[in-house]
Amino acid sequence: ADVADSGMAQTVANALNGAFKGSGISIMPCINPMNWDQTSSESTSYAYGYQLAQSIAQVLKGLVSYIECGNELDANGVESTGAGNSPADYNPAYWPAFRSVIRGMIDGVKSVDPTIKCGVNVGIPLDYTALQMLWNGQTPNGTATPTSGATPLQWDITMYHWYETSGDIVRAGSQGLTNVLQILATSFGKPIWITEWGYYTGDTAANQAAYVSNTLKEYYSLRNTYNLQAVFMYELIDMGGGDDFGVLLADGVTHKSSYAAYKNFTAANAV
Repeated sequence: ADVADSGMAQTVANALNGAFKGSGISIMPCINPMNWDQTSSESTSYAYGYQLAQSIAQVLKGLVSYIECGNELDANGVESTGAGNSPADYNPAYWPAFRSVIRGMIDGVKSVDPTIKCGVNVGIPLDYTALQMLWNGQTPNGTATPTSGATPLQWDITMYHWYETSGDIVRAGSQGLTNVLQILATSFGKPIWITEWGYYTGDTAANQAAYVSNTLKEYYSLRNTYNLQAVFMYELIDMGGGDDFGVLLADGVTHKSSYAAYKNFTAANAV
């Protein structure tokens, strides 16, 4: 659930203390820094991320064990050209703010509760290079060879977003030769969570259901190979306006074909 301020965090807290209490189901907050200015200085971005995350974590302390820090922050000009699999594809002007707002969010969460595990994601399919540069303390400079010497930024869980439109995550790229899960596993050595995955909304209901079944089967089969611990389908209920990735229609009641596909797979593989 996106959380952009302490008020939204309180909504999540109320749910966890209310309808979700004792259910065995939790909620993972995704901190969405809606007022982040990617042209701001490194120190300003860090302070904003820190204060935002701290205010959210204070509300959710003791209720959540995991927090996603940022929601596809690479997708608004940080990755400015190309496919994202080269350091030359990134905007050097925006990078310091990008790096520092994420660092600020992680530090802000940990200042409240160091036991909460933090994850970082990217949204553009081949932007694993951004994660590699953050992790290794590198800064893009407009060339394929980034500048070293920055403080490495590291996290507890490597998170990633992947949709049907991007193809197969282990056969990605224009020629199907890029195994993104292998890259994530070897680059960081951390558990991997696919925190958004979903189908092509313009496809037929039958094809959407087939995609859900086949994707869950694939991810389940790969879980031990890549330490793939969790996959989160986007989304439960259609939002409308083109955001129709749900397994329920916007009325929150009517099941789509993908609902049964999801339910049947998870029931068959419950532990």
